[in-house]
Amino acid sequence: MAYYVTDSFVSGAGTDMVSWLVVGVPFGLVLGVVGAAIRKPGSVGLLAALVVPVGAAVKMVVLSPRPHRTLTPAIVLAEVIVRTAAVLGACCAVYRFRAVKQAARSVRCVQSG
Repeated sequence: MAYYVTDSFVSGAGTDMVSWLVVGVPFGLVLGVVGAAIRKPGSVGLLAALVVPVGAAVKMVVLSPRPHRTLTPAIVLAEVIVRTAAVLGACCAVYRFRAVKQAARSVRCVQSG
């Protein structure tokens, strides 16, 4: 919102601030809750950690960065970076989930033994 207010004063440009507020505030609140849930142990934390990587992968399918049929190196590089980051993010989330689960199992074994 600060960007659009500043842009409208500095350059006198029109703004879609209302559109961004209508979409951005609810999504920002939801993503804030999801971000806070990432640290929770178990499936809730795993699902929260997978929101961004899965969202990036879905975005690449639904809104591809290919505006035209001609592929440029920049478009290919952007696709490779986003898809690689999505896979790495998902792998890190699953690895952390499994590591926490394994540590909890180890603690239970030590306590019962």
